[in-house]
Amino acid sequence: MATRPPQSGIDIDGEHFERLTVQAKREHPESDPQFHVYGWNTYERSSVLAGQPRKVWLDAFDTMELALAKYPAAVASHPLLEPQISLGHLPGPDDPVPGGMYPDDIA
Repeated sequence: MATRPPQSGIDIDGEHFERLTVQAKREHPESDPQFHVYGWNTYERSSVLAGQPRKVWLDAFDTMELALAKYPAAVASHPLLEPQISLGHLPGPDDPVPGGMYPDDIA
């Protein structure tokens, strides 16, 4: 029986993440930033986004130091540095069957 190679990454609350990131975010332009920690893995086969990057919010902190104290494996990031998902494979308004995969008259 073939064995799987060990997974790299981290397990948090029973979910496996390939990597962790921290991003500074402001609720309002005049407010101090909060530092949000995200876990990254891949959407499962049952999802319409199967195989694409999945970003999961984990926690928020008042300082980067507090975020890294709880999640030492996290690295600083920015939304422009993150992988983007693609929705090009989903049905659109100009597809042969607007709004879905099947015509409305099929029971």
